[in-house]
Amino acid sequence: MALIYTEQEQQERASAAEAPDERRDWLALGIGLVALVAAIAIGLSVAALATRSSGAGSGAVTATAAPAAATPANPADAPAPTIAQAKGVAFEPYRFVDPTLPAVPPGAVKRFTVGVDQHVVQVSAALAPTEAWTYTVNGTGYPGTAASPPIVVNEGDRVQIRFVNGGSKAMHVTMAHSIDFHSAEVAPNQYYKDVAPGQSETISFVAKHPGVFMYHCATQPVLMHVGAGMAGMMVVRPKGLAPVDKELWITQGEYYLGKPGAPTDMAKLAAEKPDVIAFNGYADQYKQHPIAVRRGERIRMWVLNEGPSKWSAFHVIGTVFDTAVVENTAFHDSQTMSLAPSQGGYAEFTLDQQGNYPFVTHAFGDMMKGAAGMLHTEGAPAIPAG
Repeated sequence: MALIYTEQEQQERASAAEAPDERRDWLALGIGLVALVAAIAIGLSVAALATRSSGAGSGAVTATAAPAAATPANPADAPAPTIAQAKGVAFEPYRFVDPTLPAVPPGAVKRFTVGVDQHVVQVSAALAPTEAWTYTVNGTGYPGTAASPPIVVNEGDRVQIRFVNGGSKAMHVTMAHSIDFHSAEVAPNQYYKDVAPGQSETISFVAKHPGVFMYHCATQPVLMHVGAGMAGMMVVRPKGLAPVDKELWITQGEYYLGKPGAPTDMAKLAAEKPDVIAFNGYADQYKQHPIAVRRGERIRMWVLNEGPSKWSAFHVIGTVFDTAVVENTAFHDSQTMSLAPSQGGYAEFTLDQQGNYPFVTHAFGDMMKGAAGMLHTEGAPAIPAG
């Protein structure tokens, strides 16, 4: 007997008949995608195995190349190159800088010949060398560092400076330089002008004002020239200054390293991001070679912050300054000399006990970049190398 369906029942049966076909289509698509992903995974695994097994016949293992170091978005953030990255760059070996303050030269007029040396040196033992531009004074310079010698006169002295921009081929000077004395009262446009290599300029003045003054290159860009080491200390000893047992000089300077053997890095200079901050042109040199002193002797330390940009908080750990004179302002029972770039002063103190007394900038982030040294008394424990 034939079955008779209504029109609605016929439509429902037709839909039910089509549903299995649609499910089969979706199932087939899913299986195909899974197979494709599996094939890709197998291909990658085979390639990796082939790479690891390359050279297996000789027992060697070939490592995959390490990813290249990311280039900083800001060039000023580039790390300082290390000495290991300076292969093939010739440079002067480090020589210890004597921190004993020189004597005032004889004569009614204090005469100095100041030269310029352009040389490749290290400013930190672990880092690549840099090209430094430094001064020499009456033939004295500091090879292997970025330090410039102090000039010492008495208050009221007549001073004559003959500035020679590279007096010999050995000085390797290739550009114009100048010299600016903060202790002098002269017309800058007349005396602080650029001097071509091999040429000279004479500056005469009276040292009317006592204190610790900066001298430096004023050639543009000044930031670059000072940052390359072209700065030093001029001490004008005050009238009636009492004698002491030992006088030392310390300059704090900043160094901004670019490519090994190249001049100072302008991007880092502009951003005030030094790689090294050092005393007397070389990081930590007075930790490696402590300054010998005696317990109970009176010490006077003349200090200049050359900058070009960072402040100095000069401090000797383990003592108190009986007197500290900063920019001709005297302080008593003082712990720290605060020195802006170009400012100087001197501190007098004694060390009451045998021991090792660090001197630092109390801006500890800067101290960690090399602005630290050591005073070592007789009988104190030896300081381990390094």
